[in-house]
Amino acid sequence: MMFGPIRNYLRLLAEGHNKGGLSKILIPVLEVASLVYGTVVSIIRFLYEKKILRPKRLPFPVVSVGNLTWGGTGKTPLVEYLARKVCEYHRTVMILTRGYSKDEVNQFHHHLPKVVIGVGRNRVRTAQALIAKNRIDLAILDDGLQHWPVERDAEIVTVNALNPFGNGKLIPRGILREPVTILRKATIVVISHVNLVKPEEREKLRNRIRTIAPRIQIVESFMEPLFFYRAQNRSRLSLDRLQKERVTTFSGVGAPRSFQLLLMNLQIKPIRNFEFPDHHVFTERELMEIKAVAESASTDEIVTTEKDFYRTPEAITRILNPLILAVRLRFVTNEDILTELLSRFTGATRS
Repeated sequence: MMFGPIRNYLRLLAEGHNKGGLSKILIPVLEVASLVYGTVVSIIRFLYEKKILRPKRLPFPVVSVGNLTWGGTGKTPLVEYLARKVCEYHRTVMILTRGYSKDEVNQFHHHLPKVVIGVGRNRVRTAQALIAKNRIDLAILDDGLQHWPVERDAEIVTVNALNPFGNGKLIPRGILREPVTILRKATIVVISHVNLVKPEEREKLRNRIRTIAPRIQIVESFMEPLFFYRAQNRSRLSLDRLQKERVTTFSGVGAPRSFQLLLMNLQIKPIRNFEFPDHHVFTERELMEIKAVAESASTDEIVTTEKDFYRTPEAITRILNPLILAVRLRFVTNEDILTELLSRFTGATRS
């Protein structure tokens, strides 16, 4: 029970939000841990890049989609978008995912019924098992930036405009999973949540990325709210139905601030909000607590994200029956860069 609060505290500390006596003790320890982590990552990547350890080439193109930082970068919606586009080309696409987050796997299955989903820590072995039963035209390597055993033809890296690089330090001292210089090895950078920052902040981020990787292609995106739907019967409600109502929210996503900002843009201001660590699996006790607080605050509705709902749908439906916010990925600039990449690898002609 204590792991969640501790993990959340460390996340806030890495983002620079927590100060005080305990942080003065922890920061030197985290600095050392970051140094060790960075050294290990650099050694492993070096071994694969120099072919001392050989990545496996699959018999079809592989596009990697990965995070530069931990969580909240819009990676999962981007993977869905790419897979759906390949299906539009009448080609067969496979998503290779480690599957450590049940919510993402469930969401893939629900949103992409025509896509082959390969789940397993050893993604080469997972792919080989699926190849025997399916003709695959292209694979998307989910969370692939740190997965070196699979050779890839393109590297797409997602960056969160709300908090692109944190304090510039590697985890656990910061939020970076790789040094920012890894952007030089990427094919495309997709900046997410650009509608939630000021235009000058977007321009500043673009300039910083191009300073690090002058030749990188940059795509800008945002999450567009579509509608709410009821957990129990999937009935839809329009986005304006919750305006001026008393709402309680709960989420366990990498960037909870983005969820809150989306609701605020819909003129929905929660009176109670529960934030959990990314990929948090909700216990019945926690869900009952959310329900009790919502009732004591005379809440009209409880709202959560699709990602959170698919993590424990049965318990969430039975105890809370909340409204789920459905969203889709939209692009502000350079969507054609992504479609051209996919059409080139699949040999398809865009309509």
